[in-house]
Amino acid sequence: MTDPDEGRSTSRWWFVVATVVIAALVVASGALVASLVSTASPEADPPPATEAPDPERPLPENQPAPEHAGPNPTSCEQIYSEEMYSYLTGTGMPLNDQSVAENVGSYDPELIAVINGIEHLDCSWGFAGDYGLTTSVTRVNADAVKTVRERMTELGYNCHDEDGGTRCLTSATEAGNRYGESHFVRDGLWLATAWVNFAPEGYTPDIVQTLWPDTAPQP
Repeated sequence: MTDPDEGRSTSRWWFVVATVVIAALVVASGALVASLVSTASPEADPPPATEAPDPERPLPENQPAPEHAGPNPTSCEQIYSEEMYSYLTGTGMPLNDQSVAENVGSYDPELIAVINGIEHLDCSWGFAGDYGLTTSVTRVNADAVKTVRERMTELGYNCHDEDGGTRCLTSATEAGNRYGESHFVRDGLWLATAWVNFAPEGYTPDIVQTLWPDTAPQP
């Protein structure tokens, strides 16, 4: 015969075990549901957006220099036609003699300062003295073009539109020497020539037609 107290003790033991198992299942199922909700939740924080580049921010250093739109001669041979170059060398005058290394294509101090303040190409024919010429080929921006044009107007140079650019001329005679200047500006390129007692006919137009073939006379 079974002891009533023992039966009641066994029942209580099974009741405790069942309660613990049920509690564990509830906790586990709650964690699983929370995990699924967290994974699928549309409220989740989006990934950080990539910052758009600031259009006003300066470009990094060591960027390639922009290409020039117009002609960009790098030697004196490139600025003349074959005929003009042959004529100049045939005069017997040297090209870029050291005695005229400081000469540039103007006699005016302010225009000289503009040329010397910018990288440029000088092409001088002759020795130091009262016979020869110098042409400076200078790449200039809009501000420099404005400065140069205003200075030439102030000096009374004769300026006019020609061959898609601006041509300015001046000449005078002093102490028996004839001297002058011839300038042409187009596409950010300034051709400045200063001469004394030697001004070959068609000199500046020859350079213009060589660098800008569209200005050359059509056959």
